[in-house]
Amino acid sequence: MKVAMLNHDELVLTPLKNIPLVLSDSPGAVANCTMLVKPLEQLSHEVRSFEQEYHQVRQLALECQLESSVKHQTPGENDVVLELYIQGRLSGVATFSRYLDDPKRLASHSDLFYEVVLHTIYVSESFREQGLATYLALTIVDIARLDCERLHRCLAAKNKNLKLWFSALAISEGGEAICDFLSETFVEMSDDLIDELQDDGIDVKYHEPMIFVESLQ
Repeated sequence: MKVAMLNHDELVLTPLKNIPLVLSDSPGAVANCTMLVKPLEQLSHEVRSFEQEYHQVRQLALECQLESSVKHQTPGENDVVLELYIQGRLSGVATFSRYLDDPKRLASHSDLFYEVVLHTIYVSESFREQGLATYLALTIVDIARLDCERLHRCLAAKNKNLKLWFSALAISEGGEAICDFLSETFVEMSDDLIDELQDDGIDVKYHEPMIFVESLQ
């Protein structure tokens, strides 16, 4: 079987400017809210002046930040912030990174690695107990799914494989719960996506995602 030549330009992360339109009808969406998806470097002023507890959590996350197992990065597109507003008021923030292995390595290897590293999910105290942390987590997984579907389709045509990683650091008891939820949802997303691609006749090989969740508790 003749394998198509690799086109490294196809092996890229989903542009963030395309993501809000894709997620607008997400079944996990919270009513009367607006989600902004942007590079972390474009963090809004509202987040910079968010309540003090958020900045304490963010600082601790930065001090204990996990190193990615995948070293290749896409400048401006890998560090992401989700800003959640309800009736114009900032209610929640999530920050995470998407890492993609160097596609040039595929010349001598059969696998490409993709990793999501969670840094923080924080919901303002006055907006808690409404499912906002879950919604932020589901949005992260939705973005990962967009990335993985594109990469799986491209790699399958070249007889190459995609391997997924998810890493997170749980700082609080609530953080442990959301990290566990994200881990399970990430694996379920991968399973469902591969099933759908195989049903479409695309030769995608299953690799169970690697999950690395650490806790400060």
